[in-house]
Amino acid sequence: MRLRIASLATIALFLGMTPLPGWAQQTITCSSDDGGRHNCPVDTRGGVQMTNQRSGAACKQGYSWGYDRTGIWVDHGCRADFVVNTGYGAGGGGGQTITCSSDDGGRHTCPVDTRGGVQMTNQRSGSACKQGYSWGYDRNGIWVDHGCRADFVVNTGWNNGGGGGGQTITCSSDDGGRHTCPVDTRGGVQMTNQRSGSACTQGQSWGYERNGIWVDHGCRADFTINTGWNNGGGGGQTITCASDDGGRHYCNADTRRGVQITNRRSEAHCEQGYSWGYDQRGIWVDHGCRADFLVH
Repeated sequence: MRLRIASLATIALFLGMTPLPGWAQQTITCSSDDGGRHNCPVDTRGGVQMTNQRSGAACKQGYSWGYDRTGIWVDHGCRADFVVNTGYGAGGGGGQTITCSSDDGGRHTCPVDTRGGVQMTNQRSGSACKQGYSWGYDRNGIWVDHGCRADFVVNTGWNNGGGGGGQTITCSSDDGGRHTCPVDTRGGVQMTNQRSGSACTQGQSWGYERNGIWVDHGCRADFTINTGWNNGGGGGQTITCASDDGGRHYCNADTRRGVQITNRRSEAHCEQGYSWGYDQRGIWVDHGCRADFLVH
């Protein structure tokens, strides 16, 4: 297990975002080199994001990595870099952690204000907790299903002092084909509630581009569109990056404002941290992934 602290400027560039005013950040590397569970003590109240997978073993949130009040945990051989937001309460903002359970295998809702967004931080059940299938959130709160029991961090105070906002729409591929729901996606999109029996997987059966949200392969779901984030500027561009020979390739792009996969073009899976990701040099793809990416 290793812990490494980097400068705020370096982390902001590496993560592809500009820290909010009054925030500080640090990056650490946490390792499960022996295949067992290890904990890296750190203050996680401001949230955690995996930025770079270093291991051959997959790092999947809720299975081989996560975080709770004691720090970041890794398991099953995962080794990766994580960015930890600190100074969470400075000048506004805040968050709370709640546990929501589907102990009887049915759907249950935990009422909470989800307007600031929700992240699963620690899976407690033997049943898989997969966003859009066994957990999600909407205006009523966080819902869990299919035996999922997990801890969730609810972000609060994000819209204090103006800025931000959002709307929710339902987009459907009822005939199994590709359909586009026109909407301004420049502020970003999140799937909040899967309504179909068919899986809704970003980059495979749903995504978004400049002209709206697209769904395919029978996916039907609710999506939250962030609005007001780009007041006074902003925008984005879409690029295609390919690993046609199965090796790692870089596509030059300014990733400081973040990158999202919008459309998978390859038969090979495109999984962030394993077959695609981004850093200061641009977007990278590997293991046969070929996809379209939205660069903010």
